[in-house]
Amino acid sequence: MWRKTLSAGLVLVIGLSACARDDPATAVPEIGEGAETPQEAVENLVVLLNDPDFTAAGRLMVPGHAALASLVEGATFAQVADAIEDGDVAVASNFWAGFAQGAGSFLTGSVTTSNGPVVNESGLDFHTVEVTLDDGSRRQILTRDAKGFRIDLFASFAAGLADKMIPPVERLITSQTDDASIILPALKEIVPSLLVAASQPDMTPRSIQEILRLLELITRVS
Repeated sequence: MWRKTLSAGLVLVIGLSACARDDPATAVPEIGEGAETPQEAVENLVVLLNDPDFTAAGRLMVPGHAALASLVEGATFAQVADAIEDGDVAVASNFWAGFAQGAGSFLTGSVTTSNGPVVNESGLDFHTVEVTLDDGSRRQILTRDAKGFRIDLFASFAAGLADKMIPPVERLITSQTDDASIILPALKEIVPSLLVAASQPDMTPRSIQEILRLLELITRVS
């Protein structure tokens, strides 16, 4: 399973996105429609990462996921809450920009895709797309229907995020603020994604432990 640190620029972008709400002249990218099929979502992402067109790629991520992921890079709770409420396409775009720079040939070279199994968790269907690289190695991307099929960041890449999210989530739980009241429900919405990630056959024991620890923290909140 792919593991990496998110681009440090994620914090800058999420801050700029929050400021855009107060500036009518600054347009916040619209989420638009997702792909018609799970495989098309991944294939479109590959094309957009190679172009590159990271703004369009940002629209292919499940809304709110990039905002939550920015917790690992030190985004303030106010910035995360604003991105959840006002849209996080710009943050998702920056995520994919960092991904393209740091992931080598994965999704940024010549790949082939095929449909994998559908996993149902908590009433949600997660559609697996198998990605085969030129060297024959395989990766899995999980997609979900969110007004069109989009990449589920946490179902796909929780192994690279969970351990870094634990400290800010611990602080968030003890924070009795309006921002926390926005972020905590959004975190609960990713519980099915984390459960799916922890069940993936290529997940290491360490990664599973980290994901389960994050799950325990999120579900602790009433």
